[in-house]
Amino acid sequence: MMRRKEFVGSSQVPEEIEREILSRLPVKSLCRFKTVKKSWRNLIGDSTFIAMHLNCYGSNTDGFLVHGCYSYGIQLSRSLSDQPRKFIIGSINGLVCLSDKIRCFLKKDDRLRIHICNPSTREVMELPQCYHDHNDFLSGIGFGFCRKFNDYKVVKVSYRRESSSSEAQVQVYSSNMNSWKMIKIENPSLWALLPLYRGSGCFNGAFHWQGLKKSSSKKIIKTVVSFQFDEEVFREINLPNDPDFQGDVQFFITEYRDFFSSLVVKQGPNVNVYKVWVMKEYGVPDSWIKQLTIEVPISQDQVMFRSIRDIKYKDILFQDSHHRFIWYDTKSKQMEGQSQLLLQWYCTRCKESLVSLSQKR
Repeated sequence: MMRRKEFVGSSQVPEEIEREILSRLPVKSLCRFKTVKKSWRNLIGDSTFIAMHLNCYGSNTDGFLVHGCYSYGIQLSRSLSDQPRKFIIGSINGLVCLSDKIRCFLKKDDRLRIHICNPSTREVMELPQCYHDHNDFLSGIGFGFCRKFNDYKVVKVSYRRESSSSEAQVQVYSSNMNSWKMIKIENPSLWALLPLYRGSGCFNGAFHWQGLKKSSSKKIIKTVVSFQFDEEVFREINLPNDPDFQGDVQFFITEYRDFFSSLVVKQGPNVNVYKVWVMKEYGVPDSWIKQLTIEVPISQDQVMFRSIRDIKYKDILFQDSHHRFIWYDTKSKQMEGQSQLLLQWYCTRCKESLVSLSQKR
């Protein structure tokens, strides 16, 4: 009898090994496992385990694509689908920020609806209303994570249309406080922010926009503007001093092989040329290097590619002018495959995660 008891006891999996195994499973499985036993339910909802899962599982998968308020082709929330338009602001740690308005004038009684959702758990949270005055111009919205305080933040930049001053009105939402606050910035009229229709703005604890500024000679110069969430300050990232970025050229902010990157697009009579520039040391302008050049013949079905993502360091994902996805193999230098799924412009890649904002409220 004693031997039988000893055998049964030795067959139990130690808690640390159990935790390690669960941290490497997809979110959908973990949500089902909450009903298996109480200890698993408590573990899966624990903030320490959630961070562990994000690091173990989320860092080792490509994630999935989110467009509008849909992921995996499944509707997230009826309240979101009731809105006529949804703009994806950004994605970080499995959370996606959406807004019903970008780059527009806001009347005093207009409601700016901003949501943060987790497509993996289907959790959706609407942010409290932020202040805006009559005819404020909504210039930009950013979304990111403050590691210093484990805080998810949204920044909103607007300008007073009827004010003699061009000073920007900047408000920051904190998930820890579940409220907005006004902040003051230096050189408020230095940049004009451009909407981030394509690419990815979240990188290295900051959100990034394409920007324009005036030189001392009143010349308009392209630049990148970032908002650092830890310090709650704006900074400028200069683009490479290279002919690729001069003249009437399109560039998009993105991420390539874990580096902050810029995709430059030049249209020709027969081919479109795409040049990928990466910043080897974030924030250091001299570290920009040209990493990749892709030439794509123009055809009726492939008029203009719009975005870029690298998957498993091999393929690059483009989206053509018909909203279809096309893969580019960096080894064979060939376009491979074409998705029949038609998606809207506002699309981002998202990690699977258990991160929940409801625990902070």
